[in-house]
Amino acid sequence: MVQANVHLTTPARTAEASPRERTLARLIDAARTLLPVDAVTFIPLGARREPLEPAAGWYAHERLREALRSVAVAALERGGPLLLPQGDAHSAVACAVPGEAGEPLGALAAASLDPSLPLGAQDLRTICTLAELAGPALEAAARLDGEDRRARDELRLKRAAEDVSASLELGEVYDRVVRHAAAVTGGSRALLSRVNPRSGEPRPEAHVDFSEEAGDRALALGSGSFAQVARTRSPVLTRCGEAEGGLGSLMHAPIELGPRLYGVLTVTHEEVDRFGPEDLELLVRLARSSAAAIANAIDFGRERRIARVLTAGFVPESLPAVPGFETGLVYEPAAGAPAGGDVYGAWRIGTGGEMAVLVGDVAGKGVETAALSAMARFFIEARSHDSSSPAEVLERANRMLAGRLPSDNFVTAFLAVLSGESVRYANAGHLPPLLVSDGRASALTTHGLPLGVEPRARYGESELRLRSGDLVFAYSDGLVETRSGEESYGSERLVDLVARLARSLAPQELVRAVHDEVAGWADGLADDAVALALRRRG
Repeated sequence: MVQANVHLTTPARTAEASPRERTLARLIDAARTLLPVDAVTFIPLGARREPLEPAAGWYAHERLREALRSVAVAALERGGPLLLPQGDAHSAVACAVPGEAGEPLGALAAASLDPSLPLGAQDLRTICTLAELAGPALEAAARLDGEDRRARDELRLKRAAEDVSASLELGEVYDRVVRHAAAVTGGSRALLSRVNPRSGEPRPEAHVDFSEEAGDRALALGSGSFAQVARTRSPVLTRCGEAEGGLGSLMHAPIELGPRLYGVLTVTHEEVDRFGPEDLELLVRLARSSAAAIANAIDFGRERRIARVLTAGFVPESLPAVPGFETGLVYEPAAGAPAGGDVYGAWRIGTGGEMAVLVGDVAGKGVETAALSAMARFFIEARSHDSSSPAEVLERANRMLAGRLPSDNFVTAFLAVLSGESVRYANAGHLPPLLVSDGRASALTTHGLPLGVEPRARYGESELRLRSGDLVFAYSDGLVETRSGEESYGSERLVDLVARLARSLAPQELVRAVHDEVAGWADGLADDAVALALRRRG
């Protein structure tokens, strides 16, 4: 006899199998061992007490599959054991599998094709005994399955929340939410929609496997439930039959945080009864955790827009041409920040062709610091139109800033005035820029306290004569204070790096190479970083 061992629940004997799958596999094996059979199957009952497809089975001949299912269903309809003596080329026995409360969980059925060994009353008693033993075991396995599922769901939700919260770009957050919504609930499609505050109509923002037409149809079909979710903030689970567009099962969950509704998360599946209360609860929890990530992304975008408005016109994105010099500039706010507190720029002063160059830093991060940075740059530039002395400009700007900066803020600044081969400069507590000449780098002088610390502070001034090829490299502390583990990059490394790279690189290439080298060493910069290079032309 050719045997085909068909287990419909897979995998049944592996570590990945669920407790219920393993219990069913043992039940089928026990029936095969105790009875002279050519087929065994277990038909479970669904939530509405309807017979489902076989949950596990073994068939020596494929033609027995449907016949044995009919026998199991007949036993369930009869409400008692069933014995079919030899007929239609097979004999069969079937018995309901009772649960602890007495309600049947399904039916266990077996069949024999051997006319010399027909199944009889003794075999029926054996199959019923197996059924009685299987009931409690299957219920216990189902409880374990439930615990396993809850543990898996918790892990999926935790990973989803971490992934969604890892971005501050709103569009990317939306995309991650819908991907996890489909994955966590087992849905085939997912859609995130914002609610138009005026019309109350849904506006799709991101989706998984929804064409524009399908997305519109889903929202149109679920418009009543969508409006209900938007109005009551309560989740909805519904069914959509073929006449309604063939969407099958559909769930809506509000994305809310406190009084704010950020949208509605929709998941669908082609099967009409695919989703249950547990799936809806998963969607609700995902929507709840996603709301915080969406709120953060919206706030971040608002901060970025405000920072750009505050700094527009005061913090340039590039340097103007500086007569007699090659220039290079790189500016990177701290990772994830819309703008930073570093101050930089170059502008023409007076009528004699002189240029002012500024590099500085405001203590702190965020939009407030960006605003202070813009204010400091404005004050310094404004004072430079009254005087070409860097020291005098810083003294005047200091008096203006001292009464306007918060008590815990200050501004460091290196201000230089370029005039032909001459560079006059003053340094208010900023990291001393480097002078690279003849392949060697040395630090310039610092002249006084940061701006905003002492209203009557005085500053010294120095002058350099630059030869052809000499280079001044000014930078902020983001390049030297960045850390890798417990170790900071430090000024000594930076001096060596600048001296080595300045031999062969143009100023713009130099500042970018220095930034990338330091960022690579630290695996990213945690603070704002600016680097400005000026090389005297021949």
